[in-house]
Amino acid sequence: MESFFEILFEIILEVVLEGSLELSTTKSIKVPLLLRILAVLFIVAIGGGLCAVFLIIGVKNKQPLLIGISVFLLIMIIWAFVTKYREYRRR
Repeated sequence: MESFFEILFEIILEVVLEGSLELSTTKSIKVPLLLRILAVLFIVAIGGGLCAVFLIIGVKNKQPLLIGISVFLLIMIIWAFVTKYREYRRR
């Protein structure tokens, strides 16, 4: 059974990440460009931090699977960022 704080942390993080993703992909005049840029930077920082944690744990424990997962996640984050950026520029 999960503790109350784990559930609360998961809900808050999910709301913040989904909100940041929605905010960063909108091209509305009501949302300032600076706020959209900060939302994208937040999403990239969370993804990069997750990759760094997996990489550090994998190297420290000599686990090639975790190192592979971190490299795969990093490639996927870069690929998603590039495709979203190209889609944004086409609009």
